[in-house]
Amino acid sequence: MKKASRANARHADLAGAPPKLATLDDLEVPTVAKPGRAHASSKSSSTKKGGELKINLKAVAAALIDEGYDPAVEIISILKKQVPIYDNSGMPKLDPKTKKPIMRDALDPDTKLRMLNEMLQYTQPKLKAVEMKISGHLDLTNEQLDSRLEMLFAKAMK
Repeated sequence: MKKASRANARHADLAGAPPKLATLDDLEVPTVAKPGRAHASSKSSSTKKGGELKINLKAVAAALIDEGYDPAVEIISILKKQVPIYDNSGMPKLDPKTKKPIMRDALDPDTKLRMLNEMLQYTQPKLKAVEMKISGHLDLTNEQLDSRLEMLFAKAMK
Protein backbone atom coordinates (compact mmCIF):
# COMPACT_ATOMS: atom_id res chain seq x y z
CA MET A 1 0.00 0.00 0.00
CA LYS A 2 2.83 2.37 0.78
CA LYS A 3 4.26 2.04 -2.74
CA ALA A 4 0.93 2.84 -4.40
CA SER A 5 0.39 6.01 -2.36
CA ARG A 6 3.97 7.16 -3.01
CA ALA A 7 3.54 6.61 -6.77
CA ASN A 8 0.26 8.54 -6.77
CA ALA A 9 1.90 11.40 -4.90
CA ARG A 10 4.71 11.56 -7.46
CA HIS A 11 2.30 11.56 -10.40
CA ALA A 12 0.09 14.18 -8.73
CA ASP A 13 3.09 16.53 -8.64
CA LEU A 14 3.59 16.01 -12.38
CA ALA A 15 -0.07 16.36 -13.35
CA GLY A 16 -0.49 19.17 -15.83
CA ALA A 17 3.11 20.30 -15.53
CA PRO A 18 4.90 20.91 -18.83
CA PRO A 19 7.79 18.50 -19.45
CA LYS A 20 11.24 19.76 -18.57
CA LEU A 21 13.99 19.48 -21.14
CA ALA A 22 17.47 18.49 -20.00
CA THR A 23 20.18 21.14 -19.97
CA LEU A 24 23.95 20.92 -19.64
CA ASP A 25 23.61 21.74 -15.94
CA ASP A 26 21.48 18.61 -15.49
CA LEU A 27 24.29 16.45 -16.84
CA GLU A 28 26.85 17.66 -14.31
CA VAL A 29 27.49 15.41 -11.33
CA PRO A 30 26.43 17.17 -8.10
CA THR A 31 29.20 17.65 -5.57
CA VAL A 32 26.79 17.59 -2.63
CA ALA A 33 24.25 14.82 -2.11
CA LYS A 34 20.61 15.86 -2.07
CA PRO A 35 18.98 15.32 1.33
CA GLY A 36 16.77 12.26 1.61
CA ARG A 37 18.21 10.44 -1.40
CA ALA A 38 20.20 7.26 -0.93
CA HIS A 39 23.38 7.05 -2.98
CA ALA A 40 25.10 3.87 -4.05
CA SER A 41 28.17 2.93 -2.07
CA SER A 42 31.00 0.68 -3.14
CA LYS A 43 29.38 -2.17 -1.16
CA SER A 44 25.94 -1.85 -2.76
CA SER A 45 24.34 -4.26 -5.17
CA SER A 46 25.06 -1.83 -7.99
CA THR A 47 28.47 -3.41 -8.60
CA LYS A 48 29.03 -6.78 -10.22
CA LYS A 49 31.68 -9.25 -9.28
CA GLY A 50 34.90 -7.97 -10.77
CA GLY A 51 34.15 -4.31 -10.02
CA GLU A 52 32.12 -3.49 -13.17
CA LEU A 53 29.36 -0.97 -12.59
CA LYS A 54 25.84 -2.35 -12.91
CA ILE A 55 23.05 0.22 -13.25
CA ASN A 56 20.04 -0.17 -10.96
CA LEU A 57 17.19 0.78 -13.31
CA LYS A 58 14.65 1.19 -10.50
CA ALA A 59 16.88 3.77 -8.84
CA VAL A 60 17.35 5.59 -12.17
CA ALA A 61 13.58 5.63 -12.76
CA ALA A 62 12.94 6.91 -9.24
CA ALA A 63 15.56 9.66 -9.65
CA LEU A 64 13.99 10.75 -12.95
CA ILE A 65 10.54 10.92 -11.37
CA ASP A 66 11.93 12.82 -8.36
CA GLU A 67 13.38 15.43 -10.72
CA GLY A 68 10.11 15.72 -12.67
CA TYR A 69 11.35 14.04 -15.85
CA ASP A 70 9.33 11.42 -17.68
CA PRO A 71 11.47 9.82 -20.41
CA ALA A 72 8.43 8.82 -22.51
CA VAL A 73 7.08 12.40 -22.45
CA GLU A 74 10.53 13.81 -23.26
CA ILE A 75 10.94 11.47 -26.25
CA ILE A 76 7.48 12.34 -27.55
CA SER A 77 8.16 16.07 -27.21
CA ILE A 78 11.42 15.64 -29.16
CA LEU A 79 9.60 13.72 -31.89
CA LYS A 80 6.88 16.39 -32.16
CA LYS A 81 9.18 19.43 -31.95
CA GLN A 82 8.88 21.88 -34.84
CA VAL A 83 11.31 24.65 -35.79
CA PRO A 84 10.80 27.58 -38.17
CA ILE A 85 12.29 27.64 -41.65
CA TYR A 86 14.65 30.62 -42.14
CA ASP A 87 15.42 32.50 -45.36
CA ASN A 88 18.93 33.54 -46.48
CA SER A 89 18.84 36.69 -44.34
CA GLY A 90 18.13 34.68 -41.16
CA MET A 91 14.51 35.75 -40.85
CA PRO A 92 11.77 33.12 -40.47
CA LYS A 93 9.76 32.49 -43.63
CA LEU A 94 6.10 33.44 -43.17
CA ASP A 95 3.05 31.68 -44.55
CA PRO A 96 1.37 34.21 -46.89
CA LYS A 97 -2.13 33.26 -45.70
CA THR A 98 -1.67 33.07 -41.93
CA LYS A 99 1.38 35.36 -41.57
CA LYS A 100 2.83 32.80 -39.12
CA PRO A 101 6.29 31.21 -39.50
CA ILE A 102 6.44 28.12 -41.70
CA MET A 103 7.45 25.22 -39.47
CA ARG A 104 9.24 21.94 -40.15
CA ASP A 105 10.10 18.90 -38.01
CA ALA A 106 13.22 19.42 -35.90
CA LEU A 107 14.34 15.83 -36.57
CA ASP A 108 15.14 14.47 -39.99
CA PRO A 109 12.87 11.63 -41.16
CA ASP A 110 15.61 8.99 -40.80
CA THR A 111 16.27 9.82 -37.13
CA LYS A 112 12.54 10.00 -36.44
CA LEU A 113 12.02 6.58 -38.04
CA ARG A 114 14.84 5.02 -36.01
CA MET A 115 13.44 6.47 -32.76
CA LEU A 116 9.92 5.24 -33.52
CA ASN A 117 11.25 1.83 -34.54
CA GLU A 118 13.14 1.58 -31.25
CA MET A 119 10.02 2.55 -29.27
CA LEU A 120 7.92 0.06 -31.23
CA GLN A 121 9.55 -2.87 -29.46
CA TYR A 122 8.07 -1.63 -26.17
CA THR A 123 4.54 -1.16 -27.50
CA GLN A 124 4.04 -4.04 -29.97
CA PRO A 125 4.88 -7.69 -29.33
CA LYS A 126 7.50 -9.24 -31.55
CA LEU A 127 6.24 -12.06 -33.71
CA LYS A 128 7.89 -15.43 -33.41
CA ALA A 129 9.17 -17.26 -36.45
CA VAL A 130 6.99 -20.14 -37.60
CA GLU A 131 8.83 -23.38 -38.06
CA MET A 132 7.49 -26.34 -39.98
CA LYS A 133 8.78 -29.88 -40.25
CA ILE A 134 7.85 -31.97 -43.22
CA SER A 135 8.49 -35.64 -43.13
CA GLY A 136 8.16 -37.99 -46.03
CA HIS A 137 8.67 -37.48 -49.73
CA LEU A 138 6.79 -34.99 -51.91
CA ASP A 139 5.81 -36.30 -55.31
CA LEU A 140 5.50 -32.96 -57.13
CA THR A 141 6.96 -32.06 -60.45
CA ASN A 142 8.73 -28.75 -60.92
CA GLU A 143 5.70 -27.37 -62.77
CA GLN A 144 3.32 -28.35 -59.96
CA LEU A 145 5.64 -26.84 -57.37
CA ASP A 146 5.93 -23.61 -59.41
CA SER A 147 2.15 -23.33 -59.77
CA ARG A 148 1.64 -23.80 -56.02
CA LEU A 149 4.26 -21.17 -55.24
CA GLU A 150 2.60 -18.72 -57.67
CA MET A 151 -0.76 -19.37 -55.97
CA LEU A 152 0.74 -18.74 -52.51
CA PHE A 153 2.43 -15.52 -53.69
CA ALA A 154 -0.84 -14.33 -55.21
CA LYS A 155 -2.61 -14.92 -51.89
CA ALA A 156 0.13 -13.12 -50.01
CA MET A 157 -0.12 -10.06 -52.26
CA LYS A 158 -3.86 -9.59 -51.55
